[in-house]
Amino acid sequence: MDPVRTCVGCRTRADKPSLVRVVAQDFELVVDETATKPGRGAWVHPNRGCFVRAIDRRAFGRALKRLDAVPGTSMARFLTTLDSHPGASDQTRTG
Repeated sequence: MDPVRTCVGCRTRADKPSLVRVVAQDFELVVDETATKPGRGAWVHPNRGCFVRAIDRRAFGRALKRLDAVPGTSMARFLTTLDSHPGASDQTRTG
């Protein structure tokens, strides 16, 4: 049984392997695809909808306890790769 985490974008619970970890390095939010970087992590579904919602809600800053962290080039590259995959869907919460 896989551990369960909550997506900071849509606030739904999901198995850890289905989410991506984001950490703060210096003042930048960085996607931790291997989930091995040190420090506090925030979990999000690997789709643009959840990433954008988390950024708009400032959820990464609250989850990481780093309100000064901003999305960096690592996150932009990751979102670009999501857009290039034809199967990438924007998962949204209903209700």
